[in-house]
Amino acid sequence: MSSVSLILLMAISSATAGAGVATLVSTIGATERLFALAEAPDAVQMQVGPLETSSLDSFAATHQDIVDDHQVQDALQLDNQDLRMHGMTDAARDGVMDLLLVTQSPRFDFLLGPDGTPTNVRDGEIAVPGYYADAYDLARGDTVEIAVQGDVQTFTVADTVSDAQMGPSLVNSKRFVVSERDWNDLAERLPVEHILTFRLVDDAGDRFAEAYRLAGLPANGAAVDGSLLRLIAALTDGLVAILTILVSIVLLAITLLCLRIMVLTALEQDARRIGVMRAIGFSHREVSSTLLLGYAVQSGVAVLVALLLVFPASALLRGGDVVLSSGHGSTGTIVMLLAVVLASAIPTALAAQLLRRVRRISPLLALTRPGVSAQTRRRPRALRWDLPIPISIRLAARGLTTRGTTAVLLIVMVGFAVALAALPQRVTQTIAAPDFITTMGVGQSDLRAFVREGAEAGAGDALERSLRDDPDIARFAKVTSFRVALIGADHTDDVALEVGDTSAFPLAYARGEAPAGPGELALSTLAAQTAGVDVGQSVQVDSADSTHRYRITGLYHDITNGGRSGKAVELPGGDGIPLWQTFMVDLRDGVDQGGKASALALDHPSASFTELDRFVHYTLGDTVERLKTASMIAWAAAAVVMLLVFALRGRLEATRDESDLRLLRLLGWSRGELRTIALFRATGVAGAGLLLGWIATESLGPGVLGATLSSFGGGATDLVAANGWSLITGPVVAAAAVVGGLIASAHSPALLNES
Repeated sequence: MSSVSLILLMAISSATAGAGVATLVSTIGATERLFALAEAPDAVQMQVGPLETSSLDSFAATHQDIVDDHQVQDALQLDNQDLRMHGMTDAARDGVMDLLLVTQSPRFDFLLGPDGTPTNVRDGEIAVPGYYADAYDLARGDTVEIAVQGDVQTFTVADTVSDAQMGPSLVNSKRFVVSERDWNDLAERLPVEHILTFRLVDDAGDRFAEAYRLAGLPANGAAVDGSLLRLIAALTDGLVAILTILVSIVLLAITLLCLRIMVLTALEQDARRIGVMRAIGFSHREVSSTLLLGYAVQSGVAVLVALLLVFPASALLRGGDVVLSSGHGSTGTIVMLLAVVLASAIPTALAAQLLRRVRRISPLLALTRPGVSAQTRRRPRALRWDLPIPISIRLAARGLTTRGTTAVLLIVMVGFAVALAALPQRVTQTIAAPDFITTMGVGQSDLRAFVREGAEAGAGDALERSLRDDPDIARFAKVTSFRVALIGADHTDDVALEVGDTSAFPLAYARGEAPAGPGELALSTLAAQTAGVDVGQSVQVDSADSTHRYRITGLYHDITNGGRSGKAVELPGGDGIPLWQTFMVDLRDGVDQGGKASALALDHPSASFTELDRFVHYTLGDTVERLKTASMIAWAAAAVVMLLVFALRGRLEATRDESDLRLLRLLGWSRGELRTIALFRATGVAGAGLLLGWIATESLGPGVLGATLSSFGGGATDLVAANGWSLITGPVVAAAAVVGGLIASAHSPALLNES
């Protein structure tokens, strides 16, 4: 039983390590391969309205030391209500993405087909992004309808495309590819948006941003750079991979602690046999090698079991498919196998280290005293019979206190396991919470509406009047975003400055508070780091050739606008490069959000409306689902490992205490009464471990979540209160430990044999 438990422990930890490493390698490999095949841009600038391409050509010609190539892709903006799949509009099926119709890019930023080559469609065909193919179960040969101004055109799905720039679910724009003739036909009825893309020479990102800003080129839309595109593309799978690797490390630590207990116990039990071997001439190396061979064999069996587990676990974590990962399949498999073998070899290495204690065993001492551990001169204190505490509890407590080191190790193991099970659940629950969006640069509201610069004149004012007079609207706030230059000590960076009332729909600030009056400014953490400023300091903002000085009142995490943004109550003069107007709207109780958004969209076609809950669901939904899968695996692994550890440890302990248990049987104790001692011991350790794990989860959780989010603009945030599954994960793991202890106590010494 002990060998089987140890083999399973090593196999589970090794398989988890292999699956996590395989997911990470596959994610990185697939992302790099996608960006290489698509020749992804290093800088992207969206632009709405008239565009003079000659200024871009001139800029590229005069900055050949920065710009390697550039192109302008014209995209048609398609409303969700105008896209029909399987007889239903995208809006009716809760679609929240901005839809763009494009033709294949001419020189780079290609949209790739399943074979990794730029897709080409014929007249009457359409290539759909992978996000929509998965969400709507679209396959080659299905039909998609585009209905514009009452004219319905039917397209046949020719391909599913991979888009390096807009493919991830976190990007709320999606590109569909149509033929040039179909595009020209639709362009007569749909508004056009320009996607300006640049390929840069190596390490020219900062110089390009500075030169582009100084040249005053078109910049009234969102801007992102290549590093951010790569990060977003790898985020979902990368988050799952990092979480899985952390789980495997904790599992491996538990396995090593368990192995340490097991080896030391075995040495103590086999001390007499070891003494005999030493006495008849075996060297300590030969004795150690003999014992180590057994652990090496168990490690080898664990590798075989882990190999059976790692492939399905890896496929489950990756959702069974990673886009364009085939080119890295062999590399990922090799690295995964290496991780499995290495994780299985570590326990053997620890056993070899522990077996060096054999040299301390004196043959004479081992033959005269059955034990190699240091003998303590202090005898256990006699039990008091006058206390009103059951004798079983007192014997259990004595067992734990006399072997304090082992008890502490077991408590730490349970704490690790509880945190291992609870932390992924709480992180997933926090990301899925409705108000999580407030920690990412977006205020909590029922609806958000955008009126982009270049839309119909007066569209923003008309929407504002409509919202003010609408009885279904409880409250709303309007802010206007401008492109401004944030002047740091040695660097100037373009940021999107949101100007208006920031108090109605507040954010969760990492430090400080929202700006309350003129001359005050809040910055995103990435913008503040780039400018080298902090809360309480001042910074200069350049807008439309006028410079203003602001005092920084707060910092917040932001994943919008490339993670670099600011918020102010006022921009002196009200001038600058306008980007868009944002309306945050709360509805009265009982008003249907989807119906209201659709009605407003019909009345104000120049504005786009988004239900925030649906937006969060559709952008973070895939990430949350993958995290849920990883969390369930971690939970199951932690419970199984605790069951095995306590069954293994309990069996070893029962073997070591066999003479004492027989004595209790002779004194009249029944088998059930003996089991209560093991039950109380396991319960005490599991309870203390549960408390330790809960403390670790609450203290480490914000840091773990923040470390993951900080790489793309987020940061540390408090975990939401546990509910549902999160409430029972820790107790279930602790209960598994108690069950393991009970299983180990099932076998008790027979009274007949002793008699």
